[in-house]
Amino acid sequence: MSFSDLMSSGRGPGVIGMVMALIVLLGFGFLFMFAFDDGMQGEDLSIEAVIRNQAKDVVSFEGRIAAGKESLALAPSRLVAAKELSRTTGDNQRLEQRIVSLKLSVETENAELAGQTEAWEAYRDQYRAHARGNAKGSEIAELKTLDGTLYKNVSIREVTAVGIQIRHDEGQKRIGFEDLPVDMQDHFQFDPTQKAAALLKESQLRDVHDAEAAVAGERADEAMVLQRQKEAERQREETLRAIASKEASISALEAEIRGLEQDVERAAAAASAARAAGRMHISKSGNISSNMRRKQSRVSSLRAEINQMKSRL
Repeated sequence: MSFSDLMSSGRGPGVIGMVMALIVLLGFGFLFMFAFDDGMQGEDLSIEAVIRNQAKDVVSFEGRIAAGKESLALAPSRLVAAKELSRTTGDNQRLEQRIVSLKLSVETENAELAGQTEAWEAYRDQYRAHARGNAKGSEIAELKTLDGTLYKNVSIREVTAVGIQIRHDEGQKRIGFEDLPVDMQDHFQFDPTQKAAALLKESQLRDVHDAEAAVAGERADEAMVLQRQKEAERQREETLRAIASKEASISALEAEIRGLEQDVERAAAAASAARAAGRMHISKSGNISSNMRRKQSRVSSLRAEINQMKSRL
């Protein structure tokens, strides 16, 4: 219903009067609040001071309203960002689950690969052992290495991880696998890692052998020294026994010499007594003296031998 229709109706003046009455009542109510409300009057403040304070509040409220409007202006973009964040979070969760699944798959595939690799290496080891074992005793008319060296009438004695040991017209030789023709390297499935391990083992065994040989040599030297000491002691004892025997012989000879000296003296006395009595007497002093000189010479010889033996002790 329009305002003109309302005025032309019977109720129009009454409605307008009631509205005006309400406006008057509200005006009086506002004046009443202003008159009796301490906050509106500013307590002891003048009307001008209250108006200034309220003006400041208005400015503050206007600033807050402006900030609110700015925040409201950003709300759509923030809503978009929130939706994007939610979508990104969901994507990240799905990606994390995918990563976990891929990791499990990789671990499974690595385990399968390790098993296959182990089986392949086991097969290669079996093949190597078979090929290298069957090569023992094989004859090759000529073998030319990669550096151009030619070996004739080759007989393969052994094939190892290091290379091949051969006998040829000029002697024996171990040829490293890297010097062999490519087809032989492939046939025997040489591997640098295995060669390094084999050479290391050889070096360790050689060191052990050298150490054992050194210990054995030291023990042999000690045994030889001990044997020499025993031999020297045996010879010394034999020499001492020989010296004692010769000294005993000297003592016996000296006793015999003293007896012969007495015989010489008695023979001389008998000869003197015979001459004094005018009797014939055959003297034996010459034979006795000769025998005594032989014994004295023997004593001198034995003493010289004793001195020589003592000098060797």
